[in-house]
Amino acid sequence: MKTKILWGSLVVILLAGLGAGVSWWWRRPQVITLSDGATVTLLAVDYGRKHAPPAVKAPTGKPPRRGGMFTTTNDVLVAWVRQDYDSQQYHYFQYFAYDKAGTACVEAGSSSGGNRQGSEVVGVRLEGFPRRQGKFFLRVLENSNGGQELSDQKIVIRNPARGSFAGWTPAPLPNTQDDGDVSVTLTKLATDADTPFHRGGEDADDVINKGVRAVFQVERNDHPVTNWEPVVVETSDVTGNQVTARSTRTEWDGHNGVTTYQYGLWPDEPVWKVRCEFTQKSDFADTELWTVPGISLRPGRQQDFYGNRRGSANTNTVFAQADLNGFRVKVFPARVFTDLPGTMQTQGGLTVQTEPALPAGMRLTIVSLTDDMTNDITSYNAGSLGPGKITTCFYRLQDLGDATNLNLTLALHKSRFVEFTVKPQKAGGN
Repeated sequence: MKTKILWGSLVVILLAGLGAGVSWWWRRPQVITLSDGATVTLLAVDYGRKHAPPAVKAPTGKPPRRGGMFTTTNDVLVAWVRQDYDSQQYHYFQYFAYDKAGTACVEAGSSSGGNRQGSEVVGVRLEGFPRRQGKFFLRVLENSNGGQELSDQKIVIRNPARGSFAGWTPAPLPNTQDDGDVSVTLTKLATDADTPFHRGGEDADDVINKGVRAVFQVERNDHPVTNWEPVVVETSDVTGNQVTARSTRTEWDGHNGVTTYQYGLWPDEPVWKVRCEFTQKSDFADTELWTVPGISLRPGRQQDFYGNRRGSANTNTVFAQADLNGFRVKVFPARVFTDLPGTMQTQGGLTVQTEPALPAGMRLTIVSLTDDMTNDITSYNAGSLGPGKITTCFYRLQDLGDATNLNLTLALHKSRFVEFTVKPQKAGGN
């Protein structure tokens, strides 16, 4: 009898130990380790409208910097992670939600990241994830002094929003939608398309390097045109996902425009709603144009140019201002950066402000920019601040050479918006 009791006790102890081990295995911290020693640790996941960072300690015992509490207007999934890295080196982390099969990924927003604190807690805001699956994966793309690395390891996120969803009915292609005097006909929308974007290594087949290809035709006042192109594409599905992508380039084959952009949503979703902002690229009306000759080009620091991003542009230094298409537009003296090495492509900056702030659908475009010898100056949009009382637009400048002043022509014009309810096809890499 004593022997049976002893063996029974041993079995109970072993089972208890096994259960504790299994419990620890499932509750162990999920950690991604990058090749430079930086780590990302999953701390908590919340789903709802109120989001607060958990209180944790860094491996060294020093409390990490924590992102603050925030609220959202709708239910949002937030993964709280701790980023640990060498504070003496530059680090920036991006997060991507992958489905289990790796058919698509969506970039997530982050409340903070890579500010040389060495250890920080950030909230990764997931607006798009595969909601029909019980779980999905989070991967990390690190940009640092050592280059760019996409983690092989993945963090597993359990889906709190899984459920049944109503259906949408797709419209057959080609499909034409209008906004005022502009009509757009979508003839094809395909996922898994090859793109010029390559991130995190040489694996061109990873979906982080894939995009969505849209083929379309545009008419204005019933005449085919090729000077209207998509600039922003919003994609949503019936499960509640929504992502926004920018189209950086459109190629034309006759009257057919082809745009490839990142990112779309999961291709096995039967229907997407695709809302496109189309903007004009040339042949603007006289009432939309303003030419400013002889803008002075002065030496200055890049950090001062970016200081204007915080609203510190001094209205006393305005070079020229005028009323254009219902807005007050101000142009500030251009800058040649003195704190950059000569090998940098960016050599200067230009700041333009509008008052009141530009609403959604109004675009400010540089039509032409030349130096005092009529040489073309390369510029690209470095972002803007707004909405508010004003919108401040920043342009980086290249190919300045020995220029002392610039001649600028701006267009302030209105976009058009069209929306398609469509079943995405698979490009097959073509």
